[in-house]
Amino acid sequence: MRIKELDALRGFAAFGVFLFHFQLFDYGYLGVYLFFIISGFVIFLTANNVKTSSDFVISRFSRLYPAYWVCLALTFLVLLADGQGVTMKQLAYNLTMFQMFLGEKNVDGAYWSLTEELVFYVIVFGALVVGAVRRARLWGGLMLLAALGGLFLNPEVAMQKHLQDVVKYFGLFVAGIIFYQVYIGQKLKPAHGIGLLLCLAITTQYTFGKHLSYYNHTVEAVLIAACFGVFGLLVAGKLQFLSRYKWALFMGEISYPFYLLHQEIGLAFRRLFPTDNIWAHLAIVAAIFAGITLMAWLINYYVEHQVSRSVKMQLRAWNRSVSGALPFSRKGTVPLPNDAAAALAPEDVRTEEALTT
Repeated sequence: MRIKELDALRGFAAFGVFLFHFQLFDYGYLGVYLFFIISGFVIFLTANNVKTSSDFVISRFSRLYPAYWVCLALTFLVLLADGQGVTMKQLAYNLTMFQMFLGEKNVDGAYWSLTEELVFYVIVFGALVVGAVRRARLWGGLMLLAALGGLFLNPEVAMQKHLQDVVKYFGLFVAGIIFYQVYIGQKLKPAHGIGLLLCLAITTQYTFGKHLSYYNHTVEAVLIAACFGVFGLLVAGKLQFLSRYKWALFMGEISYPFYLLHQEIGLAFRRLFPTDNIWAHLAIVAAIFAGITLMAWLINYYVEHQVSRSVKMQLRAWNRSVSGALPFSRKGTVPLPNDAAAALAPEDVRTEEALTT
């Protein structure tokens, strides 16, 4: 059994981001922020179902990197052919997925969210190593404090801007963790409600889309609040009807490669057919959507379902053969009821999916 509502939300988020990049939905970029909430939910779930911290690393690596490398190579070749000035050095740095910390540009602008994901993974990994997963209120609270502190940083100073760019999304990840706890306990405790209100209040103090000419902070804040509301309906079991939308489930299934491919490849194709006619634009975008969807499905089928699974098995076998595994205390886990554990088994829920962004 899988939480199909999560797949559907992931599909809606991916589609919203696509529409934003092709000027069909002004605030579609907020789909990424819904991804971050989903990531907080799913990654916390994963952390509570792995046996060792090294298992968590293997799970994350095998989930993210094989598909990312394929999408990166395809994007690089398209941009090279389009004369966009990408370099081998840029490609090499992007292979690490840590290019932002290495001072190199993303090959595809969409990769910025992967950096945010990786920072969150490092935090969760640290909690696993010290056996503090169950103390999410402590390290989640520290994440919120960091997000709050980020409001007082000066974005005109390079170092402070980079730090702010990392911490300003922490409230979304923490919200996902809280929603997971509500989902498992099937009860909204006062602490959960206060935590979610703090996450929302801090997050909406940032002006994420201020670089956009049409930006309205009130609209952005309302839509972020709507994302919280939708997720609240999900954990309350009120979104089961979404499982009927097969296209959303399909988009959720292929959302990771779709997200990685759609922006620069799609825009390169769009530049081949310059036009101001809205109907021609819609036709071109529809063709781009179909092409990216096909590519994403192929990568999902052959890479995510086959290569990534093989990589995970090989890494696990290698990990068992060496003595470097880092076990963490099982006291750090959150015990699940038997029925909940079955419903949320990592392989069934595809806990490796966060976006992933």
